[in-house]
Amino acid sequence: MKNMEKINELLDLYFAGATTTEQEQELKKYFASQNIAAEHKIYRQLFETFAAEKSEKYPENLPKIKNQSEHKKQFTMSIISTAIAASILLMIGIFHTNAEESYVIIHGKRINDETLALQTAQSALYKISANLESDMKHVKHVNDNINENLKPLEKINEIKNTMNKIQNDINKINIIL
Repeated sequence: MKNMEKINELLDLYFAGATTTEQEQELKKYFASQNIAAEHKIYRQLFETFAAEKSEKYPENLPKIKNQSEHKKQFTMSIISTAIAASILLMIGIFHTNAEESYVIIHGKRINDETLALQTAQSALYKISANLESDMKHVKHVNDNINENLKPLEKINEIKNTMNKIQNDINKINIIL
């Protein structure tokens, strides 16, 4: 009988969040045993769930999440590069427009052919666009990794639901008593 009083006291402390590690170990041993009082059987599932969670193994080689600031920096640099390239092309178009002869200088070479200049500009913009697309894939990969690593936390809701069921059972027992 003295043992049941101690278990009741430990359960009160446990649900108040005031148990020590040793006291929690004692409760775990009690609920893992076959000698559980009928009044305590409603708590067994809670402690079994905790034991199952503790024994669950996660893969050792989880993918590492890259530093988001690194991806932000790359993305920002791509945007800045695009803006600079567009600005340079615009400036060349505005300040070097001559009614008789239009030309652009690309990689130190003067290009008089409008078609070739346009193709060169489009090629540069395509490369920038491809870089932006690649950077966005990295950002999506980081987001996917974060979502994948958050999945184990969904177990918390299961534990919370189990605890709510137990609390409801306790309330029903208290009403009966």
